[in-house]
Amino acid sequence: MNFRRTSPEGESSSAPAPKPSALGVARSRALHQLLDTPLVFEDPLAIKILGANEEEFLLSDREKFDTPLFKGVRASAVVRSRLAEDEWIRAWQRGVCQYVILGAGLDTFAYRTPNREGFRVFEVDLPATLRWKRERLREAGLEEPSMVIYAPCDFERCTLTEALEEAGFCKDQPAFFSWLGVAMYLGEEAIRSTLRFVASLKPGSGIVFDFAVSPTQLSPRERLALEVLTARTTEDGEPWKAYFDLKALQELLHSLGFAEVELYASQRLNELYFSGRTDGLRKSGLSALISARV
Repeated sequence: MNFRRTSPEGESSSAPAPKPSALGVARSRALHQLLDTPLVFEDPLAIKILGANEEEFLLSDREKFDTPLFKGVRASAVVRSRLAEDEWIRAWQRGVCQYVILGAGLDTFAYRTPNREGFRVFEVDLPATLRWKRERLREAGLEEPSMVIYAPCDFERCTLTEALEEAGFCKDQPAFFSWLGVAMYLGEEAIRSTLRFVASLKPGSGIVFDFAVSPTQLSPRERLALEVLTARTTEDGEPWKAYFDLKALQELLHSLGFAEVELYASQRLNELYFSGRTDGLRKSGLSALISARV
């Protein structure tokens, strides 16, 4: 979701501005650190990677970012990151050493995680977005760890297989994929292709991804919120393209070869991560998450 300020003001970045969704997600993670207590997702670098001018902008009008719509967007952004990293820990404990972040944007996982022997993080995103991120890292004084490998890829124009093979990804070893805030902007065939690739990998591989829920499975209030949200994303040049029925998507994943498929719809996520809160921070039903393992 765009915050009506397309690029950080006062910054000297020469890289092209990222897509509004990438910047919006980064701002949501930063706002969570600034506005919400207790934290659902701790990210000490979320503000730093954006820069001091962005922090000033985000703090300039707290009330603006504490509306129900912004809270819903923020809750969605942080809970999906939390679930993905929780599932990654389980994958690491199973011996998985390759972590692939599809649509990396300003994700900071690799820059706040200890470098372990044999551990590699592949950050996959549009070439321009990766250039922009690396400039943000340099300006923030954050080093690029040796375990990080950047893999430029346009999901609509190149295959994930090609991008990862060029980056040195090992198909003969299991891998864990985090695919957040991307699927709703893609066509169904691009989504199936990515899931098919992950399902083809070695046993133990897995993925966590979020997706837009079919409007037929939303309440009237949620459908109204969806109309408002998608009107804004369309205006920003990023219309939502794909929506899925909850049961049908789970069946699709099994048919592709995933042995374990676990759905995290809004009610379950709220019970797991937002229980007992009094600040109104809750996950809406507009999107859901799935954790699937080969």
